[in-house]
Amino acid sequence: MMKGGEIKMTATKAVKRNYYSVEFLFPDEIVNQEILSDLIIPAVQGEFYSYSSKFTDERPLYAFMKCKANKNRPIDTIKDLGHEANLLFLFNKLEQIKVCPVKTAHTSGLLGNSVNSELLSNTFIAPAKITAEHFYNLYFKKDASKLMKISQESCLECKTSIIPLELEMIIAMMTDCGKYGLFLVKDLTSTSIQIDACHILL
Repeated sequence: MMKGGEIKMTATKAVKRNYYSVEFLFPDEIVNQEILSDLIIPAVQGEFYSYSSKFTDERPLYAFMKCKANKNRPIDTIKDLGHEANLLFLFNKLEQIKVCPVKTAHTSGLLGNSVNSELLSNTFIAPAKITAEHFYNLYFKKDASKLMKISQESCLECKTSIIPLELEMIIAMMTDCGKYGLFLVKDLTSTSIQIDACHILL
């Protein structure tokens, strides 16, 4: 127990070993998934967000917003989200689930003509060469400088913008407006993906 908050610990099975994800939950971050808002609540500069989120073929958009806002959004909300929309999960029962930046999705014709690409932020993604233990340690400690360093180094090396996803894979994220993040693939089905993630606006 820590003054001003509480600690939640969950055990997660990893390949050949067990690790624990530990999260400090402070009052403004104790948010029930069922009451998360679909309002557009932008991230606040300097606030470190650690959270879990589930994306489906009905809610495949990923928006890097404040903890109290749903990160998963229906695809037709992109015209309202604008630069708050960052990634799109691609669901195809015959293939692996993939993820790509919304600008890549727009260029590929996956978003139709409902949004002006100039209103979308540039988001960069790449596999992060870190372990699950490293991810959860950063997630727990809310280490903004390490998060930014890993995101920058990973994304600058990446040469592709559409990434097939696998269980326990870790993806680094970076935007042109100063957001940095990571997500770990916690569960996959043909129509959904569950992630643990963290991001910050600097």
